Amino acid sequence: MNIVPYEIKYAAKIAALLNDYLPFEIENAHTIDQAGGIRYLSLNEHEEVVGYIAGYEIIDFNKDFPYFQNELQFLKERVSSGTAFYTSHFVVHPNERKKGIGTELLRAYLSAAETIAQTIITVGWVQSDTNRWAAERQFVEQGFEPVIYMPRYFEPYKVDCPSCKGLCYCDAHIFIK
Repeated sequence: MNIVPYEIKYAAKIAALLNDYLPFEIENAHTIDQAGGIRYLSLNEHEEVVGYIAGYEIIDFNKDFPYFQNELQFLKERVSSGTAFYTSHFVVHPNERKKGIGTELLRAYLSAAETIAQTIITVGWVQSDTNRWAAERQFVEQGFEPVIYMPRYFEPYKVDCPSCKGLCYCDAHIFIK
């Protein structure tokens, strides 16, 4: 396993990984390259991208969290008190899980983000078929704490979800550090 900072030469491979296993929106090399923020990826011995984590500074809370304004007001207040980062992507190829890749990606990301941000937010996708957030353990081990559980959080985003077999109605567990 090799954890490296983002480089444009990996953009298409990252897009393919996200499109297959993190279905928020269709990605391509251009959308990946334009995303900015702090980004790390994991490469296997064949230089294939098998993991990816990304996050960026929250500039406009309402843009990043357009729904559930009343329920998330406390989070908005916390974000407005200093620099905050939103962990936007975190995925490890299913065939490569349970090998420490996710933990190492998260550590690399946090080592960069914690030098900038007072608060780091992540939204855990609680899949409808398992009622679990696959990455929760990694985030808790790195000091994240749960702040709110949001039923049907992803439904207003109108994203296609392999877990829901169509329009996503998964819940979310929001954690902060």
